[in-house]
Amino acid sequence: MIDIKYNHPNIRIETKEVSKIFNLPLKVSVINHISKKEIWNCELNDNCWASFSNDSIFDIIITDATNKLVINREWNIIDDGSYLDKALYLYCKSKPNTKGLAIGTHDGEFGEWVIPTIQGLTKATLVEASTPQFEKLNTNYKKYSNVTLIHNLITTKGQTIEFFEGGKGYTNSVKQEVINSWEKEPISSSMRSSIAINDLLSYKIDWLHTDIEGYDAELLQAIDPNFLPPFIIFEHNNLKIEDKLELENYLIDLGYFLNRQDPVSYLAIKK
Repeated sequence: MIDIKYNHPNIRIETKEVSKIFNLPLKVSVINHISKKEIWNCELNDNCWASFSNDSIFDIIITDATNKLVINREWNIIDDGSYLDKALYLYCKSKPNTKGLAIGTHDGEFGEWVIPTIQGLTKATLVEASTPQFEKLNTNYKKYSNVTLIHNLITTKGQTIEFFEGGKGYTNSVKQEVINSWEKEPISSSMRSSIAINDLLSYKIDWLHTDIEGYDAELLQAIDPNFLPPFIIFEHNNLKIEDKLELENYLIDLGYFLNRQDPVSYLAIKK
């Protein structure tokens, strides 16, 4: 009667003869799982379908014409998550009292670290340099006692560096060529002080997640190998080919196994 498929790259909702049971049209709402804000909606009648980009963590709420709830389909990490989502979730679930660090969290409404963090399976330090994005991150995560929030830029040596932001800060990077390739809105820049990655990692962590728009390779290779955790997810799709290969070889030499099946991020893991 109503079918919801969390496919990749789209969520697809299909109806059959729903008018035999419900008052039409049905309203389909896509809800962000973290902020609980409605992202998009549409109306469906008999034998219709709709799709929405499956690029975050979304719930689907369907109501009838009288606003009566028909379906509340919450995102489930085992059924709907990617390989990397499930990998970090199961890693944290299998190891009590894990500690992790996510650098480049944006507003915290997506990322493999999100579900284990909000479910209290791990302690997480969340770092975001953009002020507009950090303000949203703070709104989304200030209620969690297992979360530490840091509003700062993380670099290899703690240097003062030029920081580029597009639009409302959604796309931001110290790599101008990366932000130029992604951002259609006006780009601004400023000189920013920063925290050296090894000053931030003054304690052992169990997992590390980086999403820093082309700076991942430099930052990871700047970390004292004694503080590199056994579980790392890093964004690779904005890296230059030579930088990606250098990072891969570096991690392999340190004893990591690399899973390269995701088009955006790779998993590096060792026992």
